[in-house]
Amino acid sequence: ALLLITAGLIGGRFIETTFFPTVEFDSININFAFGPGTGEERTMTYLNRFTDTIWELNDELKQQYHDPDDFVTYTFSTIGTAFEGDENGSHAGQIFVLMRDMEGAPVTTSEITKMLTKKIGRVNELEKITIGGRDRWGSPVSISLLGSNMEELNRAKDFLSSKLIEYPELININDNNTMGKREVRLELKPKAYFLGLNNSDVTSQVRYGFYGGQAQRLQSGKDELRVWVRYPKEDRESIGQLESMKIKTSTGEYPLTEIANYKIERGPVSIKHYNSLKEIRVEADLIDRYAPVPPILQSITRNIIPELKSKFPGVKIEYQGQQKQSAEAGQEIMKFFSIAFCLIVVILLIHFKSTFHTLIILLMIPLAWIGAALGHGIEGLPISMLSAWGMVALSGVIINDSVVFLSKYNQNLKEGMKVIDAAVDAGIMRLRAILLTSITTVVGLYPIILEGSFQAQFLKPMAVSLAYGVLFGTFFLLMFFPALIVALNDFKVWFKTKTTGKQVTREEVEPAIIYSKISID
Repeated sequence: ALLLITAGLIGGRFIETTFFPTVEFDSININFAFGPGTGEERTMTYLNRFTDTIWELNDELKQQYHDPDDFVTYTFSTIGTAFEGDENGSHAGQIFVLMRDMEGAPVTTSEITKMLTKKIGRVNELEKITIGGRDRWGSPVSISLLGSNMEELNRAKDFLSSKLIEYPELININDNNTMGKREVRLELKPKAYFLGLNNSDVTSQVRYGFYGGQAQRLQSGKDELRVWVRYPKEDRESIGQLESMKIKTSTGEYPLTEIANYKIERGPVSIKHYNSLKEIRVEADLIDRYAPVPPILQSITRNIIPELKSKFPGVKIEYQGQQKQSAEAGQEIMKFFSIAFCLIVVILLIHFKSTFHTLIILLMIPLAWIGAALGHGIEGLPISMLSAWGMVALSGVIINDSVVFLSKYNQNLKEGMKVIDAAVDAGIMRLRAILLTSITTVVGLYPIILEGSFQAQFLKPMAVSLAYGVLFGTFFLLMFFPALIVALNDFKVWFKTKTTGKQVTREEVEPAIIYSKISID
């Protein structure tokens, strides 16, 4: 019943779950980019504009909270690169904003980021802009579109981005497909192939005519002179002069317009690959940094991905960011916990010489995990991967109390007590020891749970798992463990009677009595 109730609380989101806990950052980054080819002067204008907005907000915060100290320590502007190197050129800019030590401040960095985003507003001139701090766990929403057809990937990217914009929980929706400067793209007509031409032949002649081709290299003393041949300047000043250009063939010269069509569009600066496939990655941040990530990804998987796959069958989907980090961390946890669990089982089997006693001790582990989950609900923290590491440690701690209890029970049996009396006496005699160890553990961990510093945020999920797991686990142990012992004894008596046809006593089926008799014999 406890397991079902806890599952219901998690499923109903009374107890939230997420991949990683939200940790406040101490800096803000503003990344933006115009279309490629935009000059430095325009980019610098916007850098100065955004910097002024930051300091205006700083003054407003000081007045609002009656705080004489600056919230912003300094700002640093960079032109020529943005979005962690995905955008390079005069069209890209970045502002790094370092905050003061925000511990104990009347406002958080996340709230300041929201205010700054609202104050800057929508800038239609920009192709990309993000305002926020770098999440150490990766982007909350990060989806890789993989395929071999770049044109199909671009259409899939536009479709996915347009759908993500409709989510009110998301902000800063961008992709890593950086578009370059405008290019002239030639598409050959059937006549070109009939004349024996290919793309390389035509583009080479266009390049030689407008850019130039090296005709000769001459040595003049220590210097090397290169002779380039191209059209006169007046014949290569505009794109329209392409139409009057002549293409040489083995049968004569033909106007370019008879050989090929041309169009002007932007080409990619670089093509990224992932697992041998071309990749475009679409990412988004959460407006509320403390909102759980899994429900949003579930909604995307359920409502967007099926339609995307049907429209673009050549595109594969793979989640990156926090979901990928969480999956990898989960695999690590399972690997190490499996080793620890096997060691625990072996030790218990050697000590108690009983599979059934080992089983009821291991049954305390999920009960302790229920306590850890309830503790996250009480503290208002989402269950995360760091909580899972705490639950791994909790498994060993809670088993300790069970071993202490069961060892006293076996000792009572060896001293001649009946089963029920031995179980009751074990609870009475070990009550103080179990309670003291559990209470001291909880009290020792609780300062970490109450700590609000930046460093403590990484430890709080593990501390909550341990403290509340031990607290609730101890209660469950004292309430249920004696009943489990007697119920298990009832089952063994019934099974032994059925298989042998002889009535046996409760004590005769207990391993402590069986092995003590063997030792005497």
